[in-house]
Amino acid sequence: MIAALSDSLTQIAQLGMLPFGGGGIFLSIPLTASLIQPEIWDACLALPNDQGDQIVNECLNAYSSVRPTFDHGLQQMDIKGDGSGYFESGRRMLTVHHWRTWYVVDVTLASNVSKVFDDDFVLSIGFSVVEYTNGIEEGKVDLEKVEKTWEGEIWNFAHHMGPLREPLAKEEKRTARLVEASALEGVGVRQVYIERMKSGENGESVGGDVDRVVELLWLF
Repeated sequence: MIAALSDSLTQIAQLGMLPFGGGGIFLSIPLTASLIQPEIWDACLALPNDQGDQIVNECLNAYSSVRPTFDHGLQQMDIKGDGSGYFESGRRMLTVHHWRTWYVVDVTLASNVSKVFDDDFVLSIGFSVVEYTNGIEEGKVDLEKVEKTWEGEIWNFAHHMGPLREPLAKEEKRTARLVEASALEGVGVRQVYIERMKSGENGESVGGDVDRVVELLWLF
């Protein structure tokens, strides 16, 4: 069995080292065959639990010696708030969970194309274009570390997402997010990224604010 482990120690403390279904659970054919034997299948379905991944975990513990192998490319994403730091990290993401509930990212747009760029801009293809206004070198931005833009303490996520760094101040980073992506037959892929200017004291748009648009055309 290959599975995702939660990136949140709080979730692990509450639920245990179980295979988390949102990030993905993959069973081999022999293991599946052993678990769907009628007497085992019926016993597992009778377990007093209504969560699929917890049922799988309890069934595995009771009726098999197999235990999950956790793949860090499978992303449970038990984070809330702004998930941009992890999406901009360049980490391998074979799966992504909670992207319309615990945080908001349009993964269907992001699925078009991966990661490039240099100098003081970082392009996370399919997610954002980021400008580090103080410079990456001068601003001491360590791109080997994930910027923890979401809610919670660093220690709670370091076991899976680390090494982590504190989020940058608003004036240190400008972000244009992907808002449109389309495949152009015989040409390539067109992507549009927009930075919504919000210069108000409470993060709202005010008169005179002008959005910044980045349009990329990938020719194949």
